[in-house]
Amino acid sequence: MDHMVRVVPFIVFCYAIQCYAIVQLGPSEITNLSVMVLGGFLALMILSFVTYDLRHQVFLDEHELHSQFFFFKHSIRYEDIVSVGISEEKQSFASLTIKTKSGKRTYFFIDNADKVKAWLEAKKYSEMDLAA
Repeated sequence: MDHMVRVVPFIVFCYAIQCYAIVQLGPSEITNLSVMVLGGFLALMILSFVTYDLRHQVFLDEHELHSQFFFFKHSIRYEDIVSVGISEEKQSFASLTIKTKSGKRTYFFIDNADKVKAWLEAKKYSEMDLAA
């Protein structure tokens, strides 16, 4: 949400420039409709960000990583993790990609992703030690 608060004013500014261009260049019959459609997509985008932030939950317990988005649930056992990667090092948030024995899963907009990566790797190795 912090990133969104920083980015949304820029997006709204771009929307205002597009609306101005449409009003100045477009025929008056479609100008209002075009501006309303652009505004609807802008509102939908912001609503999608807020919904994702409020409804996407990730839980880290002793043996598994659980994620939930509305009714969709997924779990990853730490012992199944092959590797953990992040999109950008030392950023306030980044995407976290977890490769398992059965596939790959990416989590977007993870706060302190480098710390989460280190924690997951530590859990992976401790689970491997317990299994051995």
